[in-house]
Amino acid sequence: MINEFRYRPPFKYLFLGIGGILAASIFGGVTLEKGEIWFRIITFIFFVLNLALGIGFLALFINKFNVGKLKIGDDFIEISGRWKNRTKLNFTEIKSIGEIDTYDQVIEIKSENGFNLIEKQWMKSKEFDIVREKLIEWANKNTFSTK
Repeated sequence: MINEFRYRPPFKYLFLGIGGILAASIFGGVTLEKGEIWFRIITFIFFVLNLALGIGFLALFINKFNVGKLKIGDDFIEISGRWKNRTKLNFTEIKSIGEIDTYDQVIEIKSENGFNLIEKQWMKSKEFDIVREKLIEWANKNTFSTK
């Protein structure tokens, strides 16, 4: 049986991108006004930084919006990776499963192919808890160590 869970970037990335571009337009307008050269240089730096932030968050949101669902089967887990890559891990390839208990809560899966992350902010809270429980259940059943 394969369980599928919605895995999409949070909408705050969209709002951060739009906000960054709006802030860049404000700083760009201030930069074009007449005034002290040092003030114009500082506002130009803020213009560039906000524009880069806005474009970066918008690109991340748009590129990751349709990556598909996180899938867990009886013997595998399929995770969307960075950008549009999907990684299918057999449970036998997994070396360790750890949960990083910071403000954003992340499940870190170390396998033979490297590290994979499952971020709570990209899922519904209940679905994240189900994924975590399934991984812990599998780890305990197979005498596997979790961090």
